[in-house]
Amino acid sequence: MGGCQLPGIVIMTKHTQAHLTRTIELSQPTALKQRTFQQMEYYMGAKLIEIGVDPKSAVYRWSVSRKHNQQTWTINAYWGESKENLSHQPLTGTDLIDCARANAEHGIKITASLCGYGEDISSFQQALNQAGDHMGLDIETLNDLISGSQNLRGRHGIDVAPDTASSL
Repeated sequence: MGGCQLPGIVIMTKHTQAHLTRTIELSQPTALKQRTFQQMEYYMGAKLIEIGVDPKSAVYRWSVSRKHNQQTWTINAYWGESKENLSHQPLTGTDLIDCARANAEHGIKITASLCGYGEDISSFQQALNQAGDHMGLDIETLNDLISGSQNLRGRHGIDVAPDTASSL
């Protein structure tokens, strides 16, 4: 926590958000991408516990961006004042597309809420369509945003490992 000092007074600032980013190669196996995704969720939760925030009380927003042969994932956690302000700041443009893509598997109601639209599904869909039109994407449903490499949460792989350490 940071703070500033005035004569005889110490004012401590209280953080109300955290961000964690990882960049991965698109050529990595799906199982490795899935593990990285799960690690990010775990590390964010552990960090929130460390600073005294209940991870279940936070709101999370995922974003995914692609550059060349890499994908950058960012998880943002908001609590307290920042969480309250999210409902007043709905996402638009590429930020909306990224958030909707990253959360689409949870359904339209949850995705709309995570993207800052609360329970206003109609406004969410309208903003999503506008953002898609602007980017040259035809988005009729959330499923249109899910593609093989972006839908890592819903994919389940298999672990391949020897039965024992001696059978390598």
